[in-house]
Amino acid sequence: MGTQTFGQPATADPGWALLARVAAGETDAFTVLVDIHQERLLRLCERLLGDAEEARDAAQDVFLKAFRKAAELRPQGQVYTWLYRIAVNHCLNKLRRRRLVRFLRFSDPADEEDGGVSFDPPDRGADPAATLEARRRWQATRKAIEKLPAGQRAVLVLARFEGLSYRQIAEVLGITEGAVESRLFRAMRRVEGAQEMNASRVPRKEGLR
Repeated sequence: MGTQTFGQPATADPGWALLARVAAGETDAFTVLVDIHQERLLRLCERLLGDAEEARDAAQDVFLKAFRKAAELRPQGQVYTWLYRIAVNHCLNKLRRRRLVRFLRFSDPADEEDGGVSFDPPDRGADPAATLEARRRWQATRKAIEKLPAGQRAVLVLARFEGLSYRQIAEVLGITEGAVESRLFRAMRRVEGAQEMNASRVPRKEGLR
C-alpha cells in the first residue's frame, strides 16, 4: 500500500519528527511517542473492544505496527490520526473475528446533543422511581451499542467519545464524510430506538398522582 496521507500540511504535527527518529533507529524517540499517545490509544481500544486486558494487548500491537511502519511514512497530517487508523482497523478486525462481543465499558460520559442519546446514567437524585428508570434506560443504551455493527460502533465511539470531526473520522476509517454521517445516524437511531422501546415496556401505575 502507499503512504498514509491525511490532507494537512507536513508541519502540522511535530510528532512526525519523533517518527523520523524512530525510523532512524532511536528507541528513545519511540518511548516518547508511546508516552504521548498511550493513554489515548488504550482508551480507544478499550471502548471498541470492551475489555481492559484485551485493550492493553491491542494497544501494544498498534504501537508495534507503528514502529514497523515508521520508515514507510511521509509526514502529512496528524500523528494521532494515523495511530487511530491503525488502532481502529486492528480492533475492528478483532471484533469481526469474534462474533459475540463482550460488554462495553465506556469510562467517560458524553454530552447530549439536541435531545440525543445519553451515554451515561444521569444523576436523578434520591427518587427511587426515577433512579430505576434511568438505570433501565442506560442498560438499554449499552445493550444497543453492544449490538451495533463494527463499522457503526467505530464511528459512534470516535464521534461521541473521542470527539473527532467527520473529516477526522473519515481519514481514520478510510471512508467519505458522507459515509461517516450515515453510519453515525444509523447508530444513533438504533440506540435511540432501543431507549424508546425500553421506555414503552416500563409498566406504569394508573391512578397515582
